[in-house]
Amino acid sequence: MKKILNYFINFFFPKVCSCCNKNLSVKYNGAICINCLNNLPKNEGLKCSVCDVQIQKQQHCYDCLHNKNYFDFIKAPYKYEKSIKMLIHNFKYSNRFFLAKDFSCAMVDVILKNQWDKQVDIVIPVPLFWTRKIFRGYNQADLLAKEISKKINIKINNKILVRKFYTKAQFALNRKARQENLQKSFYIRKKYNDIIKNKNVLLVDDIVTTCATVNSCAKLLKQAGAKKVFVISIARTSF
Repeated sequence: MKKILNYFINFFFPKVCSCCNKNLSVKYNGAICINCLNNLPKNEGLKCSVCDVQIQKQQHCYDCLHNKNYFDFIKAPYKYEKSIKMLIHNFKYSNRFFLAKDFSCAMVDVILKNQWDKQVDIVIPVPLFWTRKIFRGYNQADLLAKEISKKINIKINNKILVRKFYTKAQFALNRKARQENLQKSFYIRKKYNDIIKNKNVLLVDDIVTTCATVNSCAKLLKQAGAKKVFVISIARTSF
């Protein structure tokens, strides 16, 4: 009966790849076909050992050498360009929430490769302001964090970090404007301080650009007693 139902669903509403729009098998457990997955822009090559941005020669980028980082490490499986830009945009703004499953698989591969799963105590998503969440219907970082939490078997808490102000979209701002935009934008609910104290946190976001957002969150987490803050995102931009 289930096979017959799936046949009719696929006939009238065929499952297609979210990247190339080619038909996918009903049995295929994903929203991006294998060919498109293999061709997504990987975040490979010489990178800053702290923030994972692409660099030319040295071990650390200019920002990590000259600015204060509250996070310990950032990692991302993809570069924010070409097809991944389109997919993340659709994930955030076109109700393609199901892409969280595909993205989280690549993020978990990075987590396991760096053995963060053996160090992390709690998974926390970067929060979305409540009005934006209502308008969008979901927080994309929260969806990613939930998938990652299940895959690495580490508890998630999406109530610890709160965004208290509606901030302008970050992608159109320069570094100084981003920092001013984010100043005092987040807070931690005091009743959760004991959960964070002496714990290693995995902070989850969709894109890392200048690191301003995750650094602001990491600062609060460290002030609340977190030992380390590891950041995982779908994609990392280049300077």
